[in-house]
Amino acid sequence: MRREFRESAIQFTGKIRSASHHSVSPRLVGWSVVVGAAAGFVASVFRLILQTMLHAVMHLYRYVIPGRPWIVAMEIVIFIAFGWCIAALIRSDPLIKGSGIPDVEKRLRSSAPLHFPWFRVLWKKIVGGILAIGPGAFAGREGPSIQMGACVGMGFSAITMTTRTYRRELVAAGAAAGLSAAFNAPIAAVLFVTEEIYSRFTLNIGLASLAAALSANAVSSSIFGIEPVFSLPHVIKPPISSYWSIGALAVLLGMLAWAYEWTLLRSSKAYDLLHLPLAVRTFVPLLLTIPVGLLAPDLLGGGNATVTSIGNSHHALWVLLVFLAVRFGISQITYGSGSPGGIFLPILTLGALAGASWGAFLNVQQLWSGGTDAATLMIIVGMSGLFGAVSKAPLTAIILVTEMTSYDLLMPLGFATLISYLVYDAMGGKPIYDALGKPVDSATLRPSD
Repeated sequence: MRREFRESAIQFTGKIRSASHHSVSPRLVGWSVVVGAAAGFVASVFRLILQTMLHAVMHLYRYVIPGRPWIVAMEIVIFIAFGWCIAALIRSDPLIKGSGIPDVEKRLRSSAPLHFPWFRVLWKKIVGGILAIGPGAFAGREGPSIQMGACVGMGFSAITMTTRTYRRELVAAGAAAGLSAAFNAPIAAVLFVTEEIYSRFTLNIGLASLAAALSANAVSSSIFGIEPVFSLPHVIKPPISSYWSIGALAVLLGMLAWAYEWTLLRSSKAYDLLHLPLAVRTFVPLLLTIPVGLLAPDLLGGGNATVTSIGNSHHALWVLLVFLAVRFGISQITYGSGSPGGIFLPILTLGALAGASWGAFLNVQQLWSGGTDAATLMIIVGMSGLFGAVSKAPLTAIILVTEMTSYDLLMPLGFATLISYLVYDAMGGKPIYDALGKPVDSATLRPSD
């Protein structure tokens, strides 16, 4: 009896060792949890600083500047100084330009060994991102958070001998952790890494990303709470009879996605034509926030305040269209400047504004019979549809918006995202981060910069 038990025990432990060797190492998952916690902390602190700065800036425009207009002159001086500092950081390390996602994408997809100056990129991205986004620029925190998370993953893989064979997996895990902490969306973070950044699913990448994303989400939730990023009124599921209006919005979103990609890929050419040095380019987006802040402070920042405002207030159709045009134009100018900042949240915000505009039109024309306010539903649909098309990552878009709004609207989100994706694809649209990674990252800074 004892002999049989011993043989069974030996067979069982042998199976465990075989499974550990041939599938996913517990060591990799364990270190992914550590990377996720560290990256989640870094991204959460970055998010907290940006959030605090934006609230202070919006308070300044609403309550302080109206009685003290001379403060605007001080703002201009400060923003010019910020621009010079950002330019100096970019000159010293061009890897911190833009969102950072295309750079992470290229490194993870390449078969070459992963090596980059992770600590230098990390701290310069944090400082540059705070200076570029904090004053209210139309840029998102998620791109920098993903690059920061990748740097944390690289750092752990470089300093920990036990993880050197898992370098690529830990960098991917760090990227997922950064996005998870930025939006409190762990499942969408895993999907984005496998669907868009790494472009394929492997068991190691999937489980490492999941472990890191959950760990990062635990850290960010302890700081920001478990409430969704977007606080919107309650929405009920629309009846099938109303899906024609969702489909029509999806077609418009597909065309808007194509226009967004076309202009974004050419956004730096205006600066080139004007022969503006880098130090001037970086403070132009900051200066553009001043008139926006004076007229409509809710439009400032990556877009959280904008989405919350249009979702909880009834705006006229023409106002929403003006908001859409302003956000579209200045977002492109901001990215074209090369300042650190993402396009993830700005794309979601443009989708929300497009959806709100369509919903307002349906309400005015009395074409909506969905049983709830059309604008709020279309805001949610618009975010998923536009991001899913531009990124060509529809599953990520659907789950991301679901996690960020906490609404069970998978059917309309899937319907709209699929149609907008097909329209965008038919118009020749490419995955935005793939497209950005080709021409932009290969450009070198001119000596005059």
